[in-house]
Amino acid sequence: MRSSTFGVAIFLGLIFHLVSCSPEACASFNTEISIPNVTVVANNYLLNGTSIALPGTVESCGGPDLKANVTADLCRLVLIVATTPQSEVQIEAWLPDPKTWKGQFLATGNGGIGGCIDYSTIQNGAGLGFASFGTNAGHNGSVGYEFFLNQPEVINDFGHRAIHVEAEVGKEIIRQYYGTAAAKSYYAGCSTGGRQGFQNAHLYPGDFDGLLLGSPGIDWLHIVASKGVLARRIGWPYLNSSAYVRPEQWPAIVEAQIRQLDPLDGVTDGIIDEPTKHRFDPASLVCGTGVLNSSMCLSPQQVESVRRAYEPIANTSGQIVYPSFELGSKTDVFSENQANGTAKLSYTVLQDFWRGAVFNSSSWTPENFSESDMDIALKLNPGQVNAVETDLSSFYSKGGKIIAYHGRNDETITSALSERFFSDIQSTLDLSLTEMHDFYRLFFLPGMNHCAGGLGAWSIGSAQSYPYDQALLNSKHNGLLALIDWVENGSPPEVLVGTKYENDVIGSKITAQRTYCPYSLASKWDGFNDTSQATSWKCVYPGP
Repeated sequence: MRSSTFGVAIFLGLIFHLVSCSPEACASFNTEISIPNVTVVANNYLLNGTSIALPGTVESCGGPDLKANVTADLCRLVLIVATTPQSEVQIEAWLPDPKTWKGQFLATGNGGIGGCIDYSTIQNGAGLGFASFGTNAGHNGSVGYEFFLNQPEVINDFGHRAIHVEAEVGKEIIRQYYGTAAAKSYYAGCSTGGRQGFQNAHLYPGDFDGLLLGSPGIDWLHIVASKGVLARRIGWPYLNSSAYVRPEQWPAIVEAQIRQLDPLDGVTDGIIDEPTKHRFDPASLVCGTGVLNSSMCLSPQQVESVRRAYEPIANTSGQIVYPSFELGSKTDVFSENQANGTAKLSYTVLQDFWRGAVFNSSSWTPENFSESDMDIALKLNPGQVNAVETDLSSFYSKGGKIIAYHGRNDETITSALSERFFSDIQSTLDLSLTEMHDFYRLFFLPGMNHCAGGLGAWSIGSAQSYPYDQALLNSKHNGLLALIDWVENGSPPEVLVGTKYENDVIGSKITAQRTYCPYSLASKWDGFNDTSQATSWKCVYPGP
């Protein structure tokens, strides 16, 4: 969908009246909307504090019993946007009353292979006064391949188009509902949502003023393919092979890594602060050393399998294309690979996407996956999904801002990928570190898993974690508010403070906090004070 699609509609939107805050006004807006290719399928006025049922939700997105909490008095719209004659995206809009709307637009992305509306971010956004939007990226469901089979335009929606459509339609909905354009436009997403955000900054730099991007899935095809490559390296699918490392052995292997490497950062807390700086020799885990008991220790063949699991991935030409798997992180994405004694990957994205979008075959399975299958996908790049482009010059030149964050215990996307991507953007734009920090700040969070959770103080107000802690709604503890402060007040985040809650329930008792720093600064303990206090952690440049 081209930007010019909405030219007439944008002009019309400038003369629409400011609606009053009432159920009648919301209902009448249904007939007043004038945007090409957009159909309103539902709209209703909702009061703050009510709970709404979402009975049409597919199982992989939460199921028909899923509910959402209304976080402001607002008008809710569900829209269908025809992107081509063969494809459409669903968009959900939560529009706070004019008296509480702060003039800002917030769009959201997806996870995995998309297909689910991000209600957590929509709820957080509306509660902060944003006009908040979500999209299904062109299909319903985060599991399956059928929606991609013989549907290149559906793949294009997921691959690169859906967020741009959400931005254009969202801005025009705002213009027509409130009678004025949004003063600033923001985007928040994690994992695939991070990939979508970086990709949008490259392809459509005018869409957003600020991006909050977690565990970004850039180089998406290599990320997904890595699960198949690593599974094969550890002996799968030959479950009776002497080289096969059983699923129950992996927690013991990871625990041994943590015991060896955790103390090196000065704090023994079960967290390897900078796993990309270390190597681990699994020979210490061979049977007879006594490091692991007789049921978990490794045979010589298994030692080699484990060693290969932590090596970078190369393509068929021998070029390194994906960094090593993260030491100290859970390995389920490749080691949970059998069901009832039969070879079966629990990580379904590989089979789903290669079936539906790469090979267009409902019978393809990953048991014989190889680097050749990976290279085929990269050559095809269905829907431009890979999103590894580093030329963000237009976004940089217009004054756009990016806050990215990545857990150092990310079991799905190695944090080394974010290190590499940061450096590649810096090289492409030929910027100093100071100039990079003028528009892009990357924060690494030791002890954080993929997007959320983990042993560390991982809660930094990422938009996908609902509800926000009302006591920490400030730019130091909340990444979205830090982004707003940077975009609108020119105050970049010098640090972000992460919080660990009891039982990981946001808003409950705080058990620890930690200060995090923009890369390439690192968060280091001062060596004296209480490690559970944020003030005990300082930002320092890495030593030799």
